[in-house]
Amino acid sequence: MGISRLSLLGLCSFLLAPRGGSAYGQKPPVIPHSPVSRSHRRTIWNLTENCQCDCLSAALPGLVTFPNSTLYAAENTYWSARQTTVHPDCFVTPKTTADVSTAIKILTSLNARFAVKGGGHAAFAGGSNVDKGVTIDLLRLTNITVSPDRKTVSVGAGNRWINVSQALDPLGLAVVAGRVADVGVGGVILGGGISYFSGSRGWACDNVRNYEVVLSSGQVVNASPTTNRDLYWALRGGAGTNFGVVTRFDLASFDQGDMWSNSLIFPGALNTTLIPLFQNLTVNGLPADPQAHTYFVLGNIPQLGGYIINTDQFHATPPPADTIPPVFQSIDAVTPALAKTVTVANISTMSKRIDQAYGFRQTWFDTAVSATSAKLLVDLVPLFEAFVDKLHAAANGTDVTPLLIYQPIPVNVLQAMQANGGNALGLEPSDGPLVIVQLAVSWSSSLLDGVVASNAGALIDQINRLANSRNLGNGFNYINYAEPSQQVFESYGKDNLARLRATAKKYDPEALFQNLWRGYFKLSG
Repeated sequence: MGISRLSLLGLCSFLLAPRGGSAYGQKPPVIPHSPVSRSHRRTIWNLTENCQCDCLSAALPGLVTFPNSTLYAAENTYWSARQTTVHPDCFVTPKTTADVSTAIKILTSLNARFAVKGGGHAAFAGGSNVDKGVTIDLLRLTNITVSPDRKTVSVGAGNRWINVSQALDPLGLAVVAGRVADVGVGGVILGGGISYFSGSRGWACDNVRNYEVVLSSGQVVNASPTTNRDLYWALRGGAGTNFGVVTRFDLASFDQGDMWSNSLIFPGALNTTLIPLFQNLTVNGLPADPQAHTYFVLGNIPQLGGYIINTDQFHATPPPADTIPPVFQSIDAVTPALAKTVTVANISTMSKRIDQAYGFRQTWFDTAVSATSAKLLVDLVPLFEAFVDKLHAAANGTDVTPLLIYQPIPVNVLQAMQANGGNALGLEPSDGPLVIVQLAVSWSSSLLDGVVASNAGALIDQINRLANSRNLGNGFNYINYAEPSQQVFESYGKDNLARLRATAKKYDPEALFQNLWRGYFKLSG
């Protein structure tokens, strides 16, 4: 049966009744239970016949979009086509933190499934979208404010990194940010956040001064090194899906002009020459020059003749014209290079250069190994090549692009991660140096989904077994490059996992986020 708008407004008024405490109180919160019991939620749900979208529309007029509308189609656009195949009952696009609080109160009171979309750059279906539920799209939360002393930039959670850099470049400022222009701010920071500036400043999560967070009760709190410190720690790598909807990040900022980069492409056959140089760079070069940053990619690109290697090098301080920073000279000297592109430009220009196209199905898997053995990293190449052969055989001529990516975590980065009490990732300087071994695959046909997932997971298992057999395993899963089948939070260590679960229980005592907030990674398993 249908219900009138007047009835909806009455229902929404009941659902939005105060739950105790100041909505914007900044003291460590005592989280009240919802006045709507679990059984009452089920009754409301049945009476309203899945009315969560109508109720949201009544409470937040003009901010809810429904299927078969132009706005709905635009909001259901994601970087990975796997996410676009998911169809929520509606999208709600809050304009303010108070709107987010209203949406959360309604959805949790109705026992309604929901997801939260920031930039929408998760690779897997349902990462930031939900079938038969509501997707909260933060795209309108785009304020960017620089403090008078230029040391803090407050960034709305709906921004993408290109918005931030385009605001800061003209001011000669930067923050420890994601490297790709179109990626959303929230996902990068809440998962960790590898940056051009990580060598001297750690990951993005290590450079947040304060988080503004909407809890499952609808209460809005801040989390910082001095306020709700346990929540602050948990949000540094623990992913917001377990604790609250972060609506604003207050980020440490610093002076930064143009950067230098050198993008090199080599024949894949040079992997046995280049990988040892990359390994030495991780162990020795990057710690000696914290302004340097790099990664290593081996891909099978038929358009370029098969296997190629791409290594991009970055430096926060451009060297004299026509010179290479000493830290990168050994790799730059390798011949033959198929292509070389040196750029001196602002952060916005750099991040646009490594943007990735929309429209393909995507997956990521990852693990971490010790960086102390060049031989291990070289020995992973044949395993990757066998994986590529399986994918090409299954693809039967359709598009598929597999990449093996090495991302360094040198000791200087691990040291910088310990600032402000450390983060939730469970990595210590004594663990390093490390290399994240990442698989990235893009493909066009949904018929290949199962083949990609099973074989990528099997390859990661092979890599872990090989590393462990040589006492070179670590097993850390970087959440921003992980697939749901991976045990991300378990890889943080037992103590950190227990601490994260305790923090989630404190701030969400009814486990509403664990049960209703779908997608991404949950502490409940």
